[in-house]
Amino acid sequence: MVRLQCRQLHSGVRQCIGHHLLQQPRSASLTHSCQTRSAAHLTTGTKKGESLEIIQSYLSEIDHSFLQQQKTASKRKIPIHVTSKINSQVDSPILLSIHSYLSLGDTTKAWKLFDKSILPLSQHSIPRSTAQLLLESLYSDVHTHHSRLALNFRKLESLYTSRLETLVGLVKEKHFWDTREFCMLIELCGKLNQVRRAESMFRNLSQHCQDGPSLDAYNELLAVYVRRFRWESDGVKKRYFSKMETLVQEMSRKGLSPNTTSYNLLLAAKIKLQDLQGAEKICLKMITPNRTTYNILLNGFLKGCRTLADKHIANVWMERLIASGITPNMRTFKSVIDGLSEQVNYHARMNETEDMKAIVQSISDLHKITIQLGHKLDTEMVNTLLKCYTAANDIDNIEKIMGMLALPEKKTGCGNCGCGKNTTAVQTDDDISQIKISPDTYTFNILIKYYLSNANTDQAFQIYDTMVSMKLDPDTVTYGSFILYYASRGEIEESLKYFDVMQRKGIPTNNYIYNILLASSIKYSEHAHLITPHLNSMLAAGATLDTVSQNTLLSKQAAHNRESLDTSFESFLDSLDQHFYTANDNGMNPAPTTRTYNTLLQASGRFYKANCEKYNMTLDSIIKSLDTSNIRPDIITFALGVRNASYQGNMVKAESIYKSMIDAGIKPNTFIFSHLIYGYTLTGKLDKAQDILKSMSLPPYNMIPNAINYAPLIKAYVESAEYQKAHSLFREMLDKNITADLVIYTILAEAFLKYPSRDRGKRAIELLESIEKAGIPMDAASLTLLANAYGIDAASKMESAEWYLGQESDLPKRLEGHTAKLNSIYNELKERQWLDSHAVFVLLSAHVRMKNLGAAWTLWNDCLPQKLLHRPHYDTLITGLSADKTWYPLAKMTFKDMVREERLRPVAYTFDTMIWSAHAMDDCETVEELWYSPFRRDSQSDKPFVLLVRTYYAVLDTMLKNNKIDAAKNVFEEYQTVSNSPDSSIFWNNKIVHLASRLGFKKETV
Repeated sequence: MVRLQCRQLHSGVRQCIGHHLLQQPRSASLTHSCQTRSAAHLTTGTKKGESLEIIQSYLSEIDHSFLQQQKTASKRKIPIHVTSKINSQVDSPILLSIHSYLSLGDTTKAWKLFDKSILPLSQHSIPRSTAQLLLESLYSDVHTHHSRLALNFRKLESLYTSRLETLVGLVKEKHFWDTREFCMLIELCGKLNQVRRAESMFRNLSQHCQDGPSLDAYNELLAVYVRRFRWESDGVKKRYFSKMETLVQEMSRKGLSPNTTSYNLLLAAKIKLQDLQGAEKICLKMITPNRTTYNILLNGFLKGCRTLADKHIANVWMERLIASGITPNMRTFKSVIDGLSEQVNYHARMNETEDMKAIVQSISDLHKITIQLGHKLDTEMVNTLLKCYTAANDIDNIEKIMGMLALPEKKTGCGNCGCGKNTTAVQTDDDISQIKISPDTYTFNILIKYYLSNANTDQAFQIYDTMVSMKLDPDTVTYGSFILYYASRGEIEESLKYFDVMQRKGIPTNNYIYNILLASSIKYSEHAHLITPHLNSMLAAGATLDTVSQNTLLSKQAAHNRESLDTSFESFLDSLDQHFYTANDNGMNPAPTTRTYNTLLQASGRFYKANCEKYNMTLDSIIKSLDTSNIRPDIITFALGVRNASYQGNMVKAESIYKSMIDAGIKPNTFIFSHLIYGYTLTGKLDKAQDILKSMSLPPYNMIPNAINYAPLIKAYVESAEYQKAHSLFREMLDKNITADLVIYTILAEAFLKYPSRDRGKRAIELLESIEKAGIPMDAASLTLLANAYGIDAASKMESAEWYLGQESDLPKRLEGHTAKLNSIYNELKERQWLDSHAVFVLLSAHVRMKNLGAAWTLWNDCLPQKLLHRPHYDTLITGLSADKTWYPLAKMTFKDMVREERLRPVAYTFDTMIWSAHAMDDCETVEELWYSPFRRDSQSDKPFVLLVRTYYAVLDTMLKNNKIDAAKNVFEEYQTVSNSPDSSIFWNNKIVHLASRLGFKKETV
């Protein structure tokens, strides 16, 4: 029965198939395939249900093939131009999908589909509703991620720019956008750094916008220029402001009166140009300044408040705000406090403690007034306050602000031991009733940076952990703080670990991090091979050399070469040409900014300090040739100008720069006075330097001198051997409760070492070691001086009859403490990468002075591969080795090393030392070799070096012992050419005359 039903069904299917195939052109392959598969399956003994499923699949396949054939045949009958017309009028499935995603709020899927379907979309007209949704979504994305656009070398900015251009390009109809949407397009162009595109769209407004020119559209383009001021040089800012003025004039010609928003934008531009007088002129044109106007003025004036005139203007506008009757709201307080915070940062950098404290007090008072007026603090205000207090290192206020934050509760008790005694801190009623403020990522970044700047890594990591526990993701700024901290300490490998973590987590990098690593690769050249691959990878990812990069290369190049000042100067000029003039020629940086100009003055200081006419003339010529029209000199500019003039000893020029600074309304700081004092001490006018030091604390300056003001004068007294005056000035400084810094202590220790007393080394040691006990970390200069003090102290002990009774075998044991201290200093200098040629020379001399030749030889071999040894080092080592019979062969070997290298060629001192030692060791062969050595000739005059009188005696005595009369006669003849021998050589003169008279040598008479 089943088989019969199957046969009937089979027959019906075949008839159906035949009917369809007769209606359309038959496909032989399809017919054959169906017949074969039908026969194969239907002849088997399958169950009834399975047979039905198989038949249904065959029917479905036949229907699909039939429809495809019918569609293809229909297309052939319709003309192409009609088909394209139909396609353009019908929404594509892609557009429908994009619209559906946007309607459901799934913008990520919508934009992914949009990005990969640009070509298909270009074949259809985009519906207005879909375009509106896309524009709203893009506007929201750019607004949300605006602070991240500059990260990862602007890749996100590039993505959004591409989407904007594609969206605008897909719109093929004129007058598509309304005024609000057109303003959104202009704003997006501005935020995406597409100023020219915004200008182009505005010029062609009639092609895009349904309405005519409007006030909102003009204001939006004005806002585009103002937003870019933060990123541009002064020259570009001026060009943008000129365009803004042109737009305002055009508004008036078209019957559109500039409103308050228009004037506020012009006002903000003038403030960002630091043209405070120009800002006041614009404000006078306004009929009714509003709250925003005053906020712009106060914030701008307070941030750029660098002169007495600026402070006066800021106070005037504060009074006008009060007189206007506008009640300050939270935005006003934020503007004022934010502006004052910038001043706190500035005074902190300039080390102007009193001014900084005064402004911090003002901010605290404003904070209290804000609370009294009933304004509720928010996260933005908390961040502004934290920025101020951390810059001032105001621990009490930092803790108060942190107490306002909604942080996880800290646990008390033994929370780390797992004993189960953890208890939460007890909260008071005040704590519970107080409304806590939620911190954001910026809050934690401020705190992490603060604790790292104070080397409090434990607290920084605790803040980091709290940040993560609150589900706030660490960002580029967070990791940048850690990278900077370890890089500045020379811990390059640790710094790069944080960089690698950033890369793994997909956190974008930026030029700030690039510049940190660039500076580290120059400062710590021994780690450059670790840093360079990361720099190259960032360049490949889109990093460019910005102004900071160029300034870094410019400032570091001068100090990079340690071999020769001439070589370093040439490298500095090459760097200047490569990173400054070449950039100018390419239009990358048309004119130097104030910061670049200051960097040039800073980097050139080393060469001005050398006071070489060649350097001074070249540098003066370079600085005069610069276009300084866009430079607004600040106090750093004047300070560096005074410093460089003082380095040259040109105090007329220094005083002229100082007067220009006063005329500009800039109050001098302690650094300015320090440079003036230094200049007068350099020229020997110590009384004038003393007068400047005293005048600082008198009106109109009323400035308390600090250690850097006393240091140059104390040093000058030391160098002029006026040790009592130096000590008296030091006591005066302490009596005024001025804390002496490391520089002062180092200068005084140097004075002790130069003072002719037997215990000078001991006094210097006690002074220098008291610094470390007081908690002041020592630097390379003080450690080197301490090594010298130990060497001098050891020599003094050895010269003392009471201490040294000729027991030479006991020396190493009795000076064991001195040797251990020298080794400790050497290890610390090496570990901190402070070891230089001067430090090695001091340590080597100390060991030689102590006759600790084993330690000297070990130090020598350790420093040899580091290229730190020069001719003075070789002479010092030879002096020690050649005086000891055991070490004498190594002295000869060291001398042979010197003659092999041009830069180490022996001088007269070397020959004197070696000849005298060879004579003392009865090494006649070496005496003769040295006497006839081709290297015993001056390279300039090609004449033999003039030797000490005792050296001529040693050679003459050696020649006579070997019965070389003619050679002895030649030695005597050369000796007679030496004129004006010192009185101390009378003994040796008499011995030479005695030998010569025995042999009948006649003294030539002039």
